[in-house]
Amino acid sequence: MSQSAPPFRVVFSHDDILRRCHELARQIRAAGRDTPPCLVVVVEGARPFARVLQQLLPGNLPLHEVRASSYVGTQSSGQVKLSGAHAVPCRDRDVLLLEDIVDTGRTVAALRRFFLDSGATTCEVATLLSKPSRRVVEVPLAHVGFQIPDEFVIGFGMDVDGRYRELPEVVVYDAEVERTFLGASAAAQSS
Repeated sequence: MSQSAPPFRVVFSHDDILRRCHELARQIRAAGRDTPPCLVVVVEGARPFARVLQQLLPGNLPLHEVRASSYVGTQSSGQVKLSGAHAVPCRDRDVLLLEDIVDTGRTVAALRRFFLDSGATTCEVATLLSKPSRRVVEVPLAHVGFQIPDEFVIGFGMDVDGRYRELPEVVVYDAEVERTFLGASAAAQSS
């Protein structure tokens, strides 16, 4: 973990993530599509995951970015706001939606519905993390990196209010650990 970040509990190291991304890329290639899929990444959170998969898939496929937001702090608002989806060339194509985490399922369900209604032939989901205990809307997940318990995780693109996206690993966010670390850092700088 970075020296400038609080000592959050690491769930998946960077090496764990890269190893699993290689396995997921093999699964995606083995799916045997006739044409390359249209890769759609949900930004900001899924960008690191999508970039790794993009490099591991043949054809140097472009990443089409969409924004979907439903979180305020560490809680889902229950409302999904989409932007950028209209620009994705999905008509008559297989869409592979790349997500950082599927939690309640609302975001993925909204995106799948949008792309299928917009003429996509299929819309499969590849997600780095799945948190089934929080699922409110059941959605089919074609490729899952890791299944996790009901903990709020950050790092490798995932954040809490814009913080800690840059961490190379996936960690459990703990406000008390953060508060203690920031207090100690402030005290060290003032002395």
